[in-house]
Amino acid sequence: MKKPRQLHLHLSRRKLVALGALCLAFSPSQAWATNQSGVSVPPLPTFDQSDSVRFGTALAKYTEEVDAGWVDQYSKSKMTLYDARGDKVTRKVVQAILEGKNGDKSIVRFMSPPDIRGVAALVHEKPGGTDDSWLYLPASRRVRRISGANRTSSFQGTEFTYEDLSSLSVERYSWKFIKKGRVGSEPVYLLEARPRYRDTGYSKIVVSLHQKFFRSERLVYFDKAGRRLKTLSSADWRHVHGRFWRPRKQEMANHQTRKRTTLETTSLHMNMALYPSKKGGKRKNLSEALFTRRALESS
Repeated sequence: MKKPRQLHLHLSRRKLVALGALCLAFSPSQAWATNQSGVSVPPLPTFDQSDSVRFGTALAKYTEEVDAGWVDQYSKSKMTLYDARGDKVTRKVVQAILEGKNGDKSIVRFMSPPDIRGVAALVHEKPGGTDDSWLYLPASRRVRRISGANRTSSFQGTEFTYEDLSSLSVERYSWKFIKKGRVGSEPVYLLEARPRYRDTGYSKIVVSLHQKFFRSERLVYFDKAGRRLKTLSSADWRHVHGRFWRPRKQEMANHQTRKRTTLETTSLHMNMALYPSKKGGKRKNLSEALFTRRALESS
């Protein structure tokens, strides 16, 4: 299950800058265009609703199947950090994700303001265990591995932790159907997801799953003491390639500190080979080489 979530060879600085400018070749309306991906939606199964655990697990598995086949994703977003008084700081970020059968790989890189430009995080997901995560700090020009215990800490002062940068892989949680409900006017299934891996900051996550589109409308995180900690809300959804749902707006609100972080996606591309290059030829998909520690340092 993907969170309504947000970089072949060692990359030179010139190649990385070229990739960073990729979305500038398209207007926002083009970025959200519905080109057909060629990946069909899996048929809706008949769910066994007699047992809450089986039903919840089946819903989570089907959701993961629905959101599969996008190959790669590249986005640019505006991130705004609000403190408890409402004062704010704005940043610009880019994110690249490579879909993988054994876990996705992703890079998040800050592009502004100058004091944080170049800071980046690389995540290699491991559905069967703890993810591999690294942080690059341009001031020291060194890559630091994020240990399991540190994955629960804040990602560069935001309300997202390093743990939040990973998707809700079905195998890593114990699932349970709670009840049907609504998020605004949208009908949802409420699912309880309890982490099965170590080094987590959460006792459980309550997922509001859209009953028709199988997208995560809202995630509510509970701390290890069972208290409500944060809520991730997603809105302004777009149907990309007539196949995949992605939100243009997200907000992570911390109920205990009253701080929040918002993300507004200004452009997004999925399956890069579906978009023409500037010269009119076929564009290549993102490669494995863009998601290495060496590439992380090439900024």
